Amino acid sequence: MRFIAFFLAICASNTLALWPQPRNITTGTQVLKLSRSFAIDLSRIRGVPADLTAAVRRTQGYLEKDKLRILVPDRGASNARNIARAPTLSSLVLSLDSGAQVRSIAYEATLKLEDRKEGYTLNIPSNGGPATLKAPTTLGLLRGLTTFTQIWFHLSGDTYTLQAPFRIKDSPAFPYRGFMLDTARN
Repeated sequence: MRFIAFFLAICASNTLALWPQPRNITTGTQVLKLSRSFAIDLSRIRGVPADLTAAVRRTQGYLEKDKLRILVPDRGASNARNIARAPTLSSLVLSLDSGAQVRSIAYEATLKLEDRKEGYTLNIPSNGGPATLKAPTTLGLLRGLTTFTQIWFHLSGDTYTLQAPFRIKDSPAFPYRGFMLDTARN
């Protein structure tokens, strides 16, 4: 009987499965949902590169079409009433650090490892005000957009999270995001 209670407690937890795990993250316990007219705002960046615009379109597409359900036994149904009453997030405002050069993501990704800046700061309030994503480069904005998409779940037409507010400050632990180990070669 204790095992069943333990198992249900683990399954009912609101643990996020962010990958890669951000270096610094704080979350709350508030329910927040995306507005039906949610938009990602690029107006604070002059001369937006085409690949950043494409990344924003992909992110909005993921949020609208993926319909990921939370991994708990009832798939989130027990939260339906709280989700229906939750404040809505209307926008995510992207910006670059002051003085940062606006260059394409492709250009930033081809710099030497020690010259790449992939860090970002993502703040998502619990009250429905705009969220902000700020980075020193467009590559950092791409990394932040990827994290943003992993925070949300879907239930009955609503895209929501159970852990607002979010404060995430992330950057690679090493001068690179990852590596591939090919064990098939001798």
